[in-house]
Amino acid sequence: MEDLQWIEISVLTNGPGVEAVAALFHRLGCGGVMIEDPGAAQIFREPVDEDKAPGCDFSGPGPFRVKAYVHEDRQVTAEIEQGLEEIQRLLGSDFEIETRGVKDEDWEDSWKKYYHTFRVGQRLLIKPSWEKYEPELTDVVIEIDPGMAFGTGIHASTRFCLIFIEQYIKGGEKVIDAGCGSGILSLAAAKLGAGEVLAMDLDGLAVRIARQNIALNGLDEQIKAVAGDIFQDLKQQRADVIMANLTADVILPWLPVAVPILNSSGLLFASGIQDRRWPEVKEALEKAGLFIEQVILDSDWVGVAARRL
Repeated sequence: MEDLQWIEISVLTNGPGVEAVAALFHRLGCGGVMIEDPGAAQIFREPVDEDKAPGCDFSGPGPFRVKAYVHEDRQVTAEIEQGLEEIQRLLGSDFEIETRGVKDEDWEDSWKKYYHTFRVGQRLLIKPSWEKYEPELTDVVIEIDPGMAFGTGIHASTRFCLIFIEQYIKGGEKVIDAGCGSGILSLAAAKLGAGEVLAMDLDGLAVRIARQNIALNGLDEQIKAVAGDIFQDLKQQRADVIMANLTADVILPWLPVAVPILNSSGLLFASGIQDRRWPEVKEALEKAGLFIEQVILDSDWVGVAARRL
């Protein structure tokens, strides 16, 4: 069988542009988004202050290199260049962009160097499947191989949802993971006691990787991963918790679908919201009948836990 071919897209930028470039890659469905910073992985391996969301410090001048991967048959270069122009206009960041073709095995070797075991919240331990690590007795260990799917837990938007999951999941809840990516949020919810989790993504590759991670963690009985459109295919569902690590552009038009799905006093965890869009999202959440219970801020990103009244 011929090896799959991928395009590695590499953007060199300064500190302010790092998270924005990573978010652009995520929004366009690029996989394996990573930030090459020698200190980044170490930061995630060290204990964190639980009063704020842990994260890397990209406030320095850099430069930092942000990489992502897309299958060779996808044509996204023009969209990336357009997005970079918008980021440059808003943040004044400069960019250098490079592309090259890579094979599956080259991809696997390249990104694993930057992904190590790290903590989120008080008990969650995110561990890549290939790395050995001795957990503490109270740790809730999630083994994950993100592959080409978004969702390693390192990006601020994913960490926000993980923190909410640890705080609010008490046991037995019915949970929907809208736009599940690698399945990391579903895994965390199930590990912390959720009774039933439906993980949905439009991307068939993401669903395949999510299923692999579900099996890796022995959670096939609790989590069902399916390919589907969250705007159309969730309307008949009901949930105690909805997890939406998306973007403001998706969350805003999706609220009329999401809110009726929630049971009374149900919770929506929403992240992937840039801080400049937060006032707009906050107003929409409140108009939809949701009470803002908690907001987490980190750099240019916002995560929110909102409850249906």
